[in-house]
Amino acid sequence: MIIALYGVIIIIATMLGAFVGLGGGVIIKPLLDLIGHDSIDVVNFVSSCAVFSMSISSTVKHVSAKTKIDFKFVVTISIGAVLGGIGGSALFDYLLTVFDNGMLKALQGLILGLLLVLSVIYVNVKNAKSFNVKNPVGIVFSGLVLGFTASFLGVGGGPINVAFLVLFFSMTMKDAAVYSVATIFFSQLSKLITIGISGTVPSVSGITLAVAIVCAVSGGIIGAKMNKKFNEKKIRSIFTIVVAVIAGVNFYNAVTGFIS
Repeated sequence: MIIALYGVIIIIATMLGAFVGLGGGVIIKPLLDLIGHDSIDVVNFVSSCAVFSMSISSTVKHVSAKTKIDFKFVVTISIGAVLGGIGGSALFDYLLTVFDNGMLKALQGLILGLLLVLSVIYVNVKNAKSFNVKNPVGIVFSGLVLGFTASFLGVGGGPINVAFLVLFFSMTMKDAAVYSVATIFFSQLSKLITIGISGTVPSVSGITLAVAIVCAVSGGIIGAKMNKKFNEKKIRSIFTIVVAVIAGVNFYNAVTGFIS
């Protein structure tokens, strides 16, 4: 029953993730935390594996559909994302030794909830200020911040990535969704490599992991197709609704975690 529920959550989350750039982890992580069946390290690992799988299938789908992607930009920002991902994973592992499971979950929920609220506000401000960063050092630094945040929170960083890409690189939300998913691939790859090298892979059911990966790949393909079909206005509206709901779930997780 739990595995089936995980599968439903993951395929819907990754579909929306590839569609509007959410990544999927921002939905998977808080909902699996809410279910409370697995510990925080298992949830983070399952979420990362699902988001990584989604990023591969979604990007391959965009390439096969001849979506215009500046791979030089993707590689440049991903250099920072990889370094940031390693740093974020290391901080998470350290805090696991400092806080108990509930407290760390609450801290993650609070930080993520606040970042999601700020992301929703920014993308809906009419004629919001944006920059058009071209300096390679600035692009790498941006990736560093995004990769660190995504890896530490265990969410892929999708909606935060989208808002950040719109703000600093003057992208449309439709384009930011594509680049967000491409960047997520590298940040999650670095996190999974770090987990493997450090020997901190949590004990997780092989069936659970297999279901997560299959559902994530399927969701990534469906979401990429939807991104090609929908216009900017619809993508913005769906992004706003989903992120607002997930922000609420994160605040709920934070409150229950702090008072438990």
